[in-house]
Amino acid sequence: MTTPDSLLRSRAQRQVPVSPEVRDCWRLVVRGIELGWLERGELRELIAHLRSNRDFGVEELQFEHVGDRLRVSFLDEVVKCPPAAMLQELAALVT
Repeated sequence: MTTPDSLLRSRAQRQVPVSPEVRDCWRLVVRGIELGWLERGELRELIAHLRSNRDFGVEELQFEHVGDRLRVSFLDEVVKCPPAAMLQELAALVT
C-alpha cells in the first residue's frame, strides 16, 4: 500500500464541496486519498475518465456513470451526485 500524500489528504479533508449533492460523494474521495488509493496521478486519470464519460475504479473505490448521475461506491457504501459538480471539485483539488 502506498503512503498517502499528506498535503493532498489535508487539502481534500478541508475542501467543502459547493454542491450539497456532492458532499457524500466527496467523503468517499477523501477516504480513497486517506488510504493511498487516489494520489495525484490517479486523480488526474479520474478527471480524464469523467470528462470522457467513462467509468473509473481503483481498489474498492468505483466511479460509474448511471444515467445523468455519477455513482461513487466504496465497499458496500453507494452515493450519487452530478458528474459535472464532482469534476469541478476534483479539478479544484489537483490545481
